[in-house]
Amino acid sequence: MSEASKNLLAGGDDELIATGDDELIFAEEDEAEQKPLEEESWKILIVDDEIEIHNITKLALNDFKFEGKSITFISAYSGKEAKEIIQNNYDIALILLDVVMETEEAGLEVVKYIRDILNNQIVRIILRTGQPGQVPEDVVIVSYDINDYKTKTELTNKKLFTTVVTALRAFRSLNQIESSKSELEKIAAASARFVPREFLKFLKRESIVDARLGDSVQAEMTIMFADIRSFTSLSESMSPRENFEFLNSYLSRVGPVIREYNGFIDKYIGDGIMALFPNRAEDAVQAAIEMQHQVKIYNRHRQNSGYQPISIGIGLHTGTLMLGTIGEAERMESTVISDAVNLASRVEGLTKLYGVAIVASVQTLCRIDDPQHYKCRFLDRVQVKGKQTPVAVFEIYDGDSPTMIELKAQTQTYFEQGIFFHYQQQFPQARQMFLRVLQINKYDKAASFYAERCDMLMKNAVIMTLEGIEI
Repeated sequence: MSEASKNLLAGGDDELIATGDDELIFAEEDEAEQKPLEEESWKILIVDDEIEIHNITKLALNDFKFEGKSITFISAYSGKEAKEIIQNNYDIALILLDVVMETEEAGLEVVKYIRDILNNQIVRIILRTGQPGQVPEDVVIVSYDINDYKTKTELTNKKLFTTVVTALRAFRSLNQIESSKSELEKIAAASARFVPREFLKFLKRESIVDARLGDSVQAEMTIMFADIRSFTSLSESMSPRENFEFLNSYLSRVGPVIREYNGFIDKYIGDGIMALFPNRAEDAVQAAIEMQHQVKIYNRHRQNSGYQPISIGIGLHTGTLMLGTIGEAERMESTVISDAVNLASRVEGLTKLYGVAIVASVQTLCRIDDPQHYKCRFLDRVQVKGKQTPVAVFEIYDGDSPTMIELKAQTQTYFEQGIFFHYQQQFPQARQMFLRVLQINKYDKAASFYAERCDMLMKNAVIMTLEGIEI
């Protein structure tokens, strides 16, 4: 028996915990290892190339209990074996680790592997060495992330008990901290579903916990409003549950598109979406086009399931707005306040009036590097209620079907000539141009709208001002 083992058994002036020869110790160890494991126990890994150290340690802690839990021992006889075990047992609480095994620094290599490679900062590591002069304590404590350094001769049974309790208590506390941290991360992730991270980022807040009533910031962004056409009549044919399932199915397809193009959803308004694009106006345009493509894919799925297809209208406008929090001490929410938001909502409403999929204000198109890259046509100048300056609006039809894109491109000259004559008060000529468009593309609802408007203006002899229609 080694001197370290004798010391662990007898412990100098500590109470003697076992007597007899090695054969008796091994017999008791065999009996201990056959005891059924409790449902919950502390896992302790013993790493030492001396079998005797394993047995003596297990015997010394045989009746150990801490917070109602006993110990499950795991043995490794080399640094290599220890690495394999710790990799597959992340819940090991304590490692009693020898330094000198297959190499002079095998134990130290295990420490580096655990902390640096596995990134396990929770498991407690106590180095035990029989050759303290070979690996000085001060050097090891400074250079390696260990929790204690003991020579095998000083770890008597009482000191071993104290050391293990201290280590397990620290492991328990760290686990509680990690659990709390994990729970906070889950709460933060869940809160981001209600208050976008981007919103908090603009308010310079780390999380929703830091948000304060009245926080606000001014910024220029592109605002998107998207709405399902004829949703009221569509929803009347569905039960409340079916309505929720339908909306969630639709939103699960268009929501990711907004995020893909660097936008974030500010709020859901019934079947509508309000989204913000803080970086580039072009992000919003590309998102709007892709959303129309996703709706087409969704409609194929709906038709295969026996449901009627849907269509959405999207309005885009770029302007300055205020992001912030409103409410009172017990209930507040994030919001965006601006004339630009109101205008974006009105622009989305124009998609119904003209029968088009995407309408963008001139302010949005002017912030695109190359507007000619997109298929668009001038629609009208509109007067926002309460505002003096009319706003030019354009249709972007890249999201239409290939056939419709080709027909609109083919008739674009006629359409633009019709708009020109319309603003010149030459309604017969304007009507003629729009009818030419409809002869080629009978599904062009904007041309149909203008042809009917010209009829009405001629019939009633109305003189139209250049401010356009009021929205």
